[in-house]
Amino acid sequence: MPQEKRSKNQMTDIEKLIEPMGEAFTIPEEAKVHTDMNLNTVNIPMLLMVFVMIVFGLVVLYSVSGPDAYGLYHDSAHFLKRQIIQTVIGLVGCIVISFIPIWVFSQKWVMVGAYGLSLALAFWTLAVGVGSEHGATRWVNIGPIQFQSSEVIKVALIVAFACYRAAADKARRSGKLPIPKNPRRRNFVCAMVDIVIPVIFILIVDVVIIMQPHVSCFIIIGVIIFISALVSEIPLRSWIVGIGLMLGAAIVFGGFIFALMPAEGRDRILKNYSHVFKRIAIFRQGDDDEEDPDNTLTKDDTRQIDNAHNALGSGGMWGVGLGNSRSKYNYVAEAQNDYIFSIYVEETGFVGGLILMSMYMIMFIMCVKVILRADGVFARTVATGCTALIFVEVLMNISVELQVIPATGVTLPFMSYGGTAQIMLLAAYGLILSVSKYGKRPKETRSKQLSKRAA
Repeated sequence: MPQEKRSKNQMTDIEKLIEPMGEAFTIPEEAKVHTDMNLNTVNIPMLLMVFVMIVFGLVVLYSVSGPDAYGLYHDSAHFLKRQIIQTVIGLVGCIVISFIPIWVFSQKWVMVGAYGLSLALAFWTLAVGVGSEHGATRWVNIGPIQFQSSEVIKVALIVAFACYRAAADKARRSGKLPIPKNPRRRNFVCAMVDIVIPVIFILIVDVVIIMQPHVSCFIIIGVIIFISALVSEIPLRSWIVGIGLMLGAAIVFGGFIFALMPAEGRDRILKNYSHVFKRIAIFRQGDDDEEDPDNTLTKDDTRQIDNAHNALGSGGMWGVGLGNSRSKYNYVAEAQNDYIFSIYVEETGFVGGLILMSMYMIMFIMCVKVILRADGVFARTVATGCTALIFVEVLMNISVELQVIPATGVTLPFMSYGGTAQIMLLAAYGLILSVSKYGKRPKETRSKQLSKRAA
């Protein structure tokens, strides 16, 4: 039988082995081009920057956490040792992720898996989570391992949302998304696909998180998904119609639930979020409120934030010297976590605080450059979401310690003690590195630029 007339069933074993992969795992043509072009391109400045931040953070952590570590574990380097182990794990993950082409994460099975993981962790933490003494159940245990599920959820939801937006954009461009010809119906369908459907899925996870109640994570997820959506090529008309639909539904259903809820249910909700209301009250309290007879706050309630603020001011221009802080000796509880910036500024002064914020700014500019060069909806959305995750937390932590916003319990990225946060932040940074390596637009030659201008 001639070679050209053989059917697929008559292929030899060797031919079957070398047959291309099916549609279950396809490689976009543009991804092949970028992979070939950027195979040997590594963003060395960004790698060096994260190494500098990590080493700097470990030095600061050791200086700040010594008294607490010795008092609790009789080892002043206890927190440092654990953080080093978690950092090594995170760095390995970061480097491995950076060498995986970014389009691999845009597959549909990744979207389903990332969202399923987020939803499962949210419900699991609500059901069997620990740590309610901090105001919310934020940790879960797997044998001897304890981790903070919200840190995993943040990164997983970024990837899931980016996958959805890339799939929706591809369906629209290829004509597979049925769009009605009637303008009103077209606006409604586009708003549902672009805004309403992804927001509903994100809200399902976010509502479970706020029920823990973990308000800061609820806010962070909302902010980073909103920022990611801004760069995911959602048409302005979809924004207007989608937001209108969501606001209308929220008012109707919210009012309906509030009206039918018994008084006991409302009291239970107020009690469940009492720590949130107390933090807001502490933030709103001014110096003159101490003589207010209706003020229910005590000195013990405001001690943490007052001592942290005093530590910020006592550093002066140059600080009291690294390791010489007085506030870390139980004046500020758990100084290695939420209030590490205050102790750091006490020891290094205004100059030290300025240096740290400058380092964050340099890293932020590097990440923004990756976003501006990102090619495709998925790569741009992932890079934006991961960048927003890191620097929204930086802004929230420093804003709390400067008393710009109420206390949130958000740690300072790459500085504060926390294994899960360190690993997941480095994983997010690895995704940004992957975009810079495999997902960036190729630079146009001078002749192509001139021809575009002429056209």
